[in-house]
Parts: sequence; structure tokens; C-alpha cells
Amino acid sequence: MNGQQTTEFRWHGRGGQGAVTSAEMIALAAIEEGKFAQAFPSFGPERRGAPVLAFNRVHDSIPIKIRSGVTNPDVVVVLDPGLLTIIDVMAGLKENGVLVINSPKSLSELKKDYSGPWNLAVVDATKIARKELGVPIVNTTMLGAVVKAVGIIKLESLNGPIKEHFGARAPSNITAAREAYEQTQIAPPVKTMPKRVEVLEVLPSWQEILPGCVVTSPGSAKQYRTGDWRSKYTDFDYSRCIKCGLCYIFCPEGCIEQRPDGYFESNKYYCKGCGICATECPKEVISMIEEAS
Repeated sequence: MNGQQTTEFRWHGRGGQGAVTSAEMIALAAIEEGKFAQAFPSFGPERRGAPVLAFNRVHDSIPIKIRSGVTNPDVVVVLDPGLLTIIDVMAGLKENGVLVINSPKSLSELKKDYSGPWNLAVVDATKIARKELGVPIVNTTMLGAVVKAVGIIKLESLNGPIKEHFGARAPSNITAAREAYEQTQIAPPVKTMPKRVEVLEVLPSWQEILPGCVVTSPGSAKQYRTGDWRSKYTDFDYSRCIKCGLCYIFCPEGCIEQRPDGYFESNKYYCKGCGICATECPKEVISMIEEAS
């Protein structure tokens, strides 16, 4: 991108995925190259797993004075593919900008819904993160994809910030970023916007979800359907279950429910896949299974 103007980034992620850290790494790497840069988050009352925003501005030679959020970005980065169906991530994206998406889908699959007058870049960062880091946290992995798609900094410039932030874990994070850089696929802008067909999910009403609750107005159930945030789900082996209820007691989200037969099960509409129930179960009844999609 043209370094004679400020390049603005907007990061879309979930609380706990490291979107803020990603923005900081980009800024530190740019500063290491002698550029001017800033990074900052946008926080409301979010909790872990809720949608969050982070922003960058980078300029080759001029100090950056503006501090407001980025509404017309040159670059949009999506860390969680689940956000694509609940947030208009392309809102305000400039022509000839860059949209970088973490998704297991191929570039050809995503082009029909997310291509436009911008470059579209796709990488399965979650797969790479699980392989290199052992966890589906894609912040450093996506840095490699961003460098490949945007080209505003060198990949090697990320090494210093990553080492300073992650210490002993830096080598695996650097490897993940490099692997994402190599695997990122990019499609050029298209002049004719494809026709988008939005498939709306039919969700229970808030009255159905919260029977008898004192809530008097609808909430944002579509945006905060916490079951969409998990990367693993619970599987119960009732042959070993003694109905002790420890899973119910220790669940931090209140997602464990008791069935009429006395056994317990998780409400996957809200379960975030934290695995605390599996850890606390004395009979190892509960296993955590990787989500396939």
C-alpha cells in the first residue's frame, strides 16, 4: 500500500483471541522499521468470547495525530469466521483495500460472498495455530497473512515484537506467522460486485430463551449466542456417570442442565467449550471434542 498516506486497519475478533495483541504487533513492527504507527482497542462491556474491535494506523514518514476509531479502513482483518454471519465486516472498506479472513473455506468459496473492489485474502489460521501452538488462538498466525496481503511491513520485522511479548513461546508463534504467510491466498479486486444472498438464522425469541425472566425488552441474542464461540464441544459418556452434579456446579456459564432421568447435559446454544466441566468430572464422563465446522 502507498506509504505516502496513512494506512488504517480494523481488526474483528472475539474477546480472548488476541485481536488487540495483533494490532500492537503490527504497530511495533512498523515502528521498528522507522515508520509511525499506533494501535488501540475498542472496548465496551465485552467478556471473553464477545465480538471486539482493534485498530491500527501506519504512516511511513508523518506522525499520526488522529485517535478516533477507524470507520473507513484500508485493511480489514477477521480473526473469527463466525463473525462473518453476524457483523458486516466489509462496512466502510475502501476500494483497492484488503480484506483478510481466517476461514477453513477456500478462496473460491469465499469469493462469491466477500469479494469486491478490494483484495480478498484467505488463510486457515485456526488449523495452523492448532498445529504450531496447540491452541486455536490465531492472533500471531494472522499476522503472517496480513503481511502477505498488505505488504506494509516485512515479515522479519515481527520477530522482535513477538519475542518480547511471548518469550519462550516466541519460536512457535513466529513459525505460525511464517506458515500463514506462505499459505495465504489472494484474489484481486472485482469491478462487479457479486449478488449476496443473506441467510438469516432463525433463533428462539428472548421470551423462549428466558422464561419467567424479569427482562422486559429483547436482547442481542444473535450477536451473543455464546455457543458459536467455542472450538470444542462436550460429549457425555453416561455409562460412567454417577449423577454427582459437579459439572452443573462448576460450569461458569450455567450451561449444564439436569435431564428428567437425573443425568446432566450441556446446552450447546450457550456452551463456550471451556472444558471446566470435563476437568472437574471425577469419573471422566465428559470429553471435549473438536468442532468440525
